[in-house]
Amino acid sequence: MKKVSRPILAACLGGLILAVGPVQAQQRPPMPDFSAMADELGVSETALTGCLGAKPEPGQRPSRPDAKKIATCLTNAGNSVTSDAVDAALRAMAPPPPGQ
Repeated sequence: MKKVSRPILAACLGGLILAVGPVQAQQRPPMPDFSAMADELGVSETALTGCLGAKPEPGQRPSRPDAKKIATCLTNAGNSVTSDAVDAALRAMAPPPPGQ
């Protein structure tokens, strides 16, 4: 068996890591379009994102949004929004299931 020099081995491994990195990044679902969701609900994007709650820590999965809590928050902020409208907007903006 032929011995491979360390610089060549390091270059090969580095190339493999660089090639795999973008593939892993593409597997993440896209960020929701909060602007479009706010437009659909007739509220400001700032009000919507404020009512959605805190962003998850890096690497953590976000909790499932509660349409009733979001609607209550938006209503308390002076908007007229129903939980059914929020639920419909959340479903419309949800990322596609894995593999699609």
